[in-house]
Amino acid sequence: MRKKAASAKAPATLARRLRKTLNEVFGLEDFRPGQEAVVRSVMSHRNTLAIMPTGAGKSLCYQLPAVLLPGMTVIVSPLIALMKDQCDKLIEMGLPASQLNSALSTQEAREAAANISEARHEFAITTPERFTQPEFLDSLEGVLIDLIVIDEAHCISQWGHDFRDSYLQLGAAIKTLGSPPVLALTATAPSAVIDDIRTQLDLDDLNVINTGTYRPNLKYEVISVERDEDKLHRLLPLLDELQGIGIIYTSTVKHAEAISEFLKAHGIAVDKYHGRMRAKERHDVQERFMRGELKTIVATNAFGMGIDKPDIRFVIHYSVPGSVDAYYQESGRAGRDGVDSRCILFYLKADQRPHLFFIGKKDPARQPHERDKLNTMIAYAQSALCRWSLILRQFDESLDACGDCDNCRRNAARGELLAAS
Repeated sequence: MRKKAASAKAPATLARRLRKTLNEVFGLEDFRPGQEAVVRSVMSHRNTLAIMPTGAGKSLCYQLPAVLLPGMTVIVSPLIALMKDQCDKLIEMGLPASQLNSALSTQEAREAAANISEARHEFAITTPERFTQPEFLDSLEGVLIDLIVIDEAHCISQWGHDFRDSYLQLGAAIKTLGSPPVLALTATAPSAVIDDIRTQLDLDDLNVINTGTYRPNLKYEVISVERDEDKLHRLLPLLDELQGIGIIYTSTVKHAEAISEFLKAHGIAVDKYHGRMRAKERHDVQERFMRGELKTIVATNAFGMGIDKPDIRFVIHYSVPGSVDAYYQESGRAGRDGVDSRCILFYLKADQRPHLFFIGKKDPARQPHERDKLNTMIAYAQSALCRWSLILRQFDESLDACGDCDNCRRNAARGELLAAS
């Protein structure tokens, strides 16, 4: 009887601790869907993969356990801009954090390295390239690490849309540190990517928590055009119609610059963002966008990962992305506050040519897979089926019909006409 009482009491005690920390440290009344399951998995020291849609609150899933667990939490993050944002927010909440990356001055890097090696702070945030360096791993010898967080975990997989070589070394580096518990986080992970994450990290016991991909506030639609110039003619009235601010994604730097200049010439508050711009220019444009000074930003996919702006009302793709999972990741930056937002894709058949060109330059073993992903994206653009059902199919989920994408509205209207006749 005593054992039963004790086992019943332990979960209740943990529940009280979680709620108390959630309220007092993070100022939140309740967990969002999926968060508590991930937090409990981490608190029980299980290796965990959390697949949660953009805006679902993935950060809390490691921040809350880190406050309660006894050691230091190491966060591996792919973008320096994202790391700075994470670090600043932790410090604002009164949670000591250090970041270590190539953007720091020599003195800043020295101070951050000392804070991390001496475990002065609750959180250490670094890049995968830095994390896997022998010098960095040596500096953590003797440090109690309660959790290693791998953000944007789909970058581990060669079958993902944003693969990075440096992520392949993470499994070995984690073993060097004595295999502390791992929390991998991503918004997108088809079954092949999940399997690859498990394999690359060598975590057979990986607890996969998938809270679902469907976000009913995102309204998907496709605008088919015959010529590239038709896109510009459709873009101006569309921007007049769209409420709030948003992002226009282009596939090339040339397009980003040309579209930005075209829109400026028509009196729209707009700027461009791409990887060939200087870091200060990119930072200034991003800050203006975050402050709401721009109606839209015309960007390559260099913009967006980790951007914490919940009130983006639209995302327009000026040309077809290379895969459905890449499209979902980028379009999912709209409507993180749960308010209805539009996700619009311009479809021109010729847009697939640059993708086919780059696929031809990839490793021969990867080419069939990349072509399959592109073909699935083209099928999405051409289909008369529910847009959400097509997206969810890519992630091994299902939905009969969302009722509110362009195809669902069109099919409903057609049904009403038939019924009336």
